[in-house]
Amino acid sequence: MKRILLVILMTLIFVSCSDKNDGKKITPSDHKAIGDIVDGVRVIEVEAYRFAFEPDYIVVNAGDKVKLNFKTRDVAHGFMVEEMNINVSINPGEISTTEFTPERSGVYEFRCSVPCGSGHKKMGGYLIVK
Repeated sequence: MKRILLVILMTLIFVSCSDKNDGKKITPSDHKAIGDIVDGVRVIEVEAYRFAFEPDYIVVNAGDKVKLNFKTRDVAHGFMVEEMNINVSINPGEISTTEFTPERSGVYEFRCSVPCGSGHKKMGGYLIVK
């Protein structure tokens, strides 16, 4: 019986710690698009470091041409949004870029795709398309 209770308790702790946004529903209309418009392209600077992205919420409008410029403070990282087939390597001393045009609104999780240490699995954020 104690073992069953322990397993249930550990499961509850794991589930409660695994949700990055603390269970809050992310609604695209609640957020304002970020970045600068340069020659008709929304340009957003993103910095990766152990174990986070800055910003961790990237907000754009559906139909925007978007360019993300990446740099890292420390080691190699990656930026992946599976639903949009985006996977960018981010290497120290370099600027990496990706360009895309999201067609439909929604909330898409992004994460680091290059193992970068003990906090790698928690490194991510949200691409919010209004």
